[in-house]
Amino acid sequence: MNILGGIGGLLVLVGWIWAIVNGFQKSGALWGVVNIIPFQPLIGIISAAMSKISWTPVLLMIIGAVLSAVGSAISF
Repeated sequence: MNILGGIGGLLVLVGWIWAIVNGFQKSGALWGVVNIIPFQPLIGIISAAMSKISWTPVLLMIIGAVLSAVGSAISF
């Protein structure tokens, strides 16, 4: 894995943790637990669209996923 893939993975991880914390703080236990399910960023998009969490962690996860994909494509 190259540095771009590592940075992308780190951004996804930070965005996911941020989404979980936002889910628990803003919407209670249900949306916090739903955000733990590893179907991110799909669950994050649904949560943000329903105004349960902010868009910032979702965008961070999407940018991280794109960076990881580009990094793995470059190294392949």
